[in-house]
Amino acid sequence: MHGVTRFAANPVVRTVQRALQGGPSAGKSKATSCQKERALDLSRKLVELARRRGSDKAAAANIAHALARSFKSEFSTFQAQDVVQLATALQKLRQKNVMLLDAMASHVLRGIVAYPLYALCNIPNCFARLGYLHRQLMDAVASHVSERADKLTPVDIASLVFAYAELAHHPRSNLLEACAEQLQNCYLEVGGPNCAIILNSYSRLSECNPTVFYSLSRSVVHTPPESFEVHHISLIMNAYAKCAVRKSQTMNVLGDFLTERVHELSPQNVSNIVHAFSRLSCYNVQLFQNLVTRVASEDLKAYKLYELGVLCHNLAKLKSGGPTVYNAMFGELATRPPEAWEPKAVAQVLDALRRSTFRHEALLASWCLIELDALDRAKDLKQELPDDEPEQGFPEARYAMRRVFELLEGLDQAEPFTPTQRCHVQQLIRVSAVAWT
Repeated sequence: MHGVTRFAANPVVRTVQRALQGGPSAGKSKATSCQKERALDLSRKLVELARRRGSDKAAAANIAHALARSFKSEFSTFQAQDVVQLATALQKLRQKNVMLLDAMASHVLRGIVAYPLYALCNIPNCFARLGYLHRQLMDAVASHVSERADKLTPVDIASLVFAYAELAHHPRSNLLEACAEQLQNCYLEVGGPNCAIILNSYSRLSECNPTVFYSLSRSVVHTPPESFEVHHISLIMNAYAKCAVRKSQTMNVLGDFLTERVHELSPQNVSNIVHAFSRLSCYNVQLFQNLVTRVASEDLKAYKLYELGVLCHNLAKLKSGGPTVYNAMFGELATRPPEAWEPKAVAQVLDALRRSTFRHEALLASWCLIELDALDRAKDLKQELPDDEPEQGFPEARYAMRRVFELLEGLDQAEPFTPTQRCHVQQLIRVSAVAWT
């Protein structure tokens, strides 16, 4: 009996007995196994759901929430490929579950050495498209990838720099410089869409790296026109304009790509392209002829007010277009409600009026008062015509201008105009003299 008792008291024997009887140890093991399967199943469900069209967002949110609660406890069961697929699925399903994204970022940080480079480019890209910024992850990725940038493909570079630009997070390491060096070696492989993404991202980060613009200018020249969408060309032009990189040959090549595709441009594209050419003091005759023809004949209600303001201002700066297109633009602007106007748009339109052949005395007077920082005095101008005002011509405009000149005279007496202010006044006088003679 004593021998049996000692045998039963042996801890190893007790463990075996509990396992055979379905005791606590076995139950715990089975539960853990089930949890592992459940987490991987949830991840796979999200991946499968992302592949379907018209996926149920509520179902995706529920799965993401359940996975977020179990991800950390099953951390080690996920490989780099699983995390990449999960990040892609969340981005496609537009599921910004911060708890789950935090856990995924921690997984990357702990095993960053084991992650392939394409994964370290794709995951931040997906996070950026969800509007999720994990600063520690972004800095760690920048540091790790910058040391291995010579192995990056153009797609990797485009994915990664877009993420930093979209999140407005400037990498602390020399990642952008390292990517620029790599682009010198693979510029012929970049292609139209990636060229647009890379240049736009660098300009958004105010990283006007000459190496990038030089390399990708060569890429543009060697890329077939059909590989560019029109919005890609607009992005590239804007990147050159924002960084003040004046490459007339590249701008003309891009302009030639667009000449026969003007009808494909959105109103925003039209506005951006004209602004880019104006900013860089470049011009493509055939492109602008087609742009002006389109603007003069289309319904301008599709343009937002600021787009129309930028368009008319920069066409005037380039001295492009005639009375027909300016009448169309200013006529549409006149229909926009007062509450829609912002100071910048007002200044652009008034300056366009000054530069163009279009004449409107009251608006020119307003522009002059703005330049003199005296717009608040406009309320003092009376609108009623005096009895002695001649009726020929346009008496209302003439009288309004007379009151403006009286106001300007008073302002000059109170504090003499600067040379620049005097130029604005003289311009107003010249315009008024031409209009009334």
